[in-house]
Order: sequence, then structure tokens, then C-alpha cells
Amino acid sequence: MCDIQLEKPADEMSLSEKWAVFFEYLTDEGKRDKINEIVKTEEGISMASEVLMTISRNEEERDRLLYEESQLMAYYSDLEYAIDEGLEKGLKKGEAIGLEKGEAIGLEKKSIEIARRMKARGRPLEEIVEDTGLDSETVKSL
Repeated sequence: MCDIQLEKPADEMSLSEKWAVFFEYLTDEGKRDKINEIVKTEEGISMASEVLMTISRNEEERDRLLYEESQLMAYYSDLEYAIDEGLEKGLKKGEAIGLEKGEAIGLEKKSIEIARRMKARGRPLEEIVEDTGLDSETVKSL
């Protein structure tokens, strides 16, 4: 039925025919000229067309906002992951440095303890420096 009305000029169509063509071919880009012709001749269809365009724009806007929101969520998710990775790497590096420093401090304390015992036994300064790895000033101050 609607194909027959497409052949008629819009001003010769009945109101029902205009509405039928409008709803049938509203989204058909090939029939856009006919829809525009009908919209110009009927105020109610013109108003409906405006409402539909507004809804369509609102849907497009909603889709755009949803897309932007999903992009932001992905960005913040990636950012959180990067922060977690950075913290984990930093903690591991800090732990390794702490262990290294702790071992060095422990080794130095042990060397000082050995140097004190050697000094108490009367060992020569050069021997204590050589065996403990401490400098002569440190050994003299013990």
C-alpha cells in the first residue's frame, strides 16, 4: 500500500496515507525527499518528526557519553594497574636495597667486633686492617 502512496504528490495524499508513508519510510535514506515533502505539508507530522529527531539526537548523545565513560573507565583502570605495578616494582627494589644495606651494616658490625677481639689479643694494626677490611682510622678508634 505505501509504495502506491510514494507515487502521489504529498498534497494529494490523505492524512492517513501521509502518516503511513512517514512511519514506513522514516529511516529509509532513499525516501528522505518524500518524507521531507510530507513533513512540509502536515504540521502534526512535522512535530512528530522534530520529536523523533530530538530523541535520535538524545540517543546519539547518550551513546557518545556512554562511549566516553567507557573510555574513562578503561583509562582509570589502566592507570590503577600501572600504579599498582609501579608500587610493586618500587617495593621490590626498595626491599633489595634494604637487604643490601642491611647486609653491609651487618658485615661492618661483624668486622668491628672481630677487629676489637683481634686488638684485645694484641694483633698488629696492619693485620687487623687486612683481615677485617676496615680502614686503619676505624681500627685505631676501637
